[in-house]
Amino acid sequence: MKNKIKILNEKLNFFPSDEIIEKLILWEKIFIEYNSHTNLMSKNDVEVLFEKHVFDSLAILNWDEFLNHKKVLDVGCGGGFPSVILAICFPEIKIIANDSRIKKINFIKEIKEKLELNNLEICYSRIEDVAPLEVDLIVSRAVGKMIDVYELSKKHLCAGGDFLIYKAKLLDEEITDFKKKYKKAEFNIIPYKLPLAENFNRNLLVLK
Repeated sequence: MKNKIKILNEKLNFFPSDEIIEKLILWEKIFIEYNSHTNLMSKNDVEVLFEKHVFDSLAILNWDEFLNHKKVLDVGCGGGFPSVILAICFPEIKIIANDSRIKKINFIKEIKEKLELNNLEICYSRIEDVAPLEVDLIVSRAVGKMIDVYELSKKHLCAGGDFLIYKAKLLDEEITDFKKKYKKAEFNIIPYKLPLAENFNRNLLVLK
């Protein structure tokens, strides 16, 4: 874990406390054990769990305004990326983890209990069926097309709230599709690379 934390220090200028590091170590242990009997992700991805999923979740720190937010909704949280990682690393921010798949939600519930993540709220439902949550930031990672996620979740944003999505491929195509309906939409595109041997480019797209 020491080398992994060093990567966070150097690449994201993030220096977690000893308490946060202890929780990340425990989270990793629980995740790997849980994944051995309940498929949260592929075995190949587990081998690069930090590089491909933890680091990627925390890459939101490349966006200078992230820490200004107090209530964040993760739409389609899956195994807890980025919601659980953000809840561990930023206990001052309320994180809502949403998913409609019970096996994912059951894992999130176990993590919340074992790590005592009091700032993590769990929302088991299709996001379009939930009453407005009044969050100041919506995030989504590896869920679907940007315009679809936005359409289903935008009612949960408070006035002046932000929408951010993690993307790797089809960037231009998704922006074009979005602008067909929201012609005045503009995006802040923040590129970054994952700390992997191969060249793995990613982007944060923030709706202005």
